[in-house]
Amino acid sequence: MTVHRDPKRKTWYYVLDLPRGDDRKRRQKWCRGFSSETLAKRAEELARKQFGQAELAADGTVAAELLKWLEERELDVALTTLANYRHAVMKYVIPYLGARQLYDLDKRAINDLYRTLLKRGGRKGEGLSAETVRHVHRTLMKALKDLGVAVEGVRQPRPADRETHGRKGVWTAAQCATFLAHAAGDRLYAAWVLVVVCGMRRGEIAGLKWPKVDLDKRLIHIHWQRAVASGEVAGGIVEKEPKGKSKRSIFVGTALARVLSDHSDQQGKEIAAAGVAYQELGYVFCKEDGTPYHPKYFTDRFRALCLAAGVPVIVLHDGRHTSATVGADHGVPRHAMQKRLGHARATMTDEVYTHVLPESERRAAEIMEEAILGSPPAE
Repeated sequence: MTVHRDPKRKTWYYVLDLPRGDDRKRRQKWCRGFSSETLAKRAEELARKQFGQAELAADGTVAAELLKWLEERELDVALTTLANYRHAVMKYVIPYLGARQLYDLDKRAINDLYRTLLKRGGRKGEGLSAETVRHVHRTLMKALKDLGVAVEGVRQPRPADRETHGRKGVWTAAQCATFLAHAAGDRLYAAWVLVVVCGMRRGEIAGLKWPKVDLDKRLIHIHWQRAVASGEVAGGIVEKEPKGKSKRSIFVGTALARVLSDHSDQQGKEIAAAGVAYQELGYVFCKEDGTPYHPKYFTDRFRALCLAAGVPVIVLHDGRHTSATVGADHGVPRHAMQKRLGHARATMTDEVYTHVLPESERRAAEIMEEAILGSPPAE
């Protein structure tokens, strides 16, 4: 690339060398219209910074380069992560920017993409949520970085109001007891106890197998999960290790050990009744023939039990928030709760998963007022 002056137009321009085409002939892109040599040099320097490390194919389009990037990421990312990357690229980025040359991609084009997605990026022409567009942004920025491209000045959408972090609610200890008392006769009662008491995730419940449950030592080893992936994965389900600190072992008390033991006994009766039709796959929570449930089944069943029990309807993942909050209110040490939930950072447990319930607020008010104002006068 180099800067030149156009004597006819009395402006400055620079020339960008592109990858050779299939015919191996040299290709160039001329960037014209700069009012001064200084502006042309700045633009040239920015282009060099943006694309100096890029190794583009002959096609050089955004679509071709991102598809190539997805193929390369098959080597080093989990199936679910790859599916999320592919969904963002194929559904949102390529339809809007795919025909552009990657060398032409700038902040305005990307910011326009985000605005379009926020206004009418949905299937029926409705706007996408800010969080979805932020996911598209993170995916695109990751791809450009891996390709050696740096586009400065891109503005990702502001985060949506996250006061509730997408949750519908958190139960008190009394509501937990009410729910579990109602669910005591449910075939998956032990699963609901693990959700509320231990804060296990849906995928961890769906993927739990008996070899990872040690009732003698009262330990559950959470080393596997059964999660929903994209349609590209057979059946839309993938089984894998949980990421990071989520792989953990947790202790259970006498009461929960008894619940799991009773569940095992009941499953033994089902195995005997099914006979040769039973598939010995080792799942703790499975259908009567031994085959695993789709993870969404746990979500739907949990909601139905909430409605039947007359407690506030919360999503299954809120069982983790409930577990963290009730534990904090009843004196479970911070580091112990962090380990039980499988969080890498204690701040995640404190700031996102632990909430102040009304009962706790009232107790706090009474304690502070008695300490500072003294005991209330006798009636």
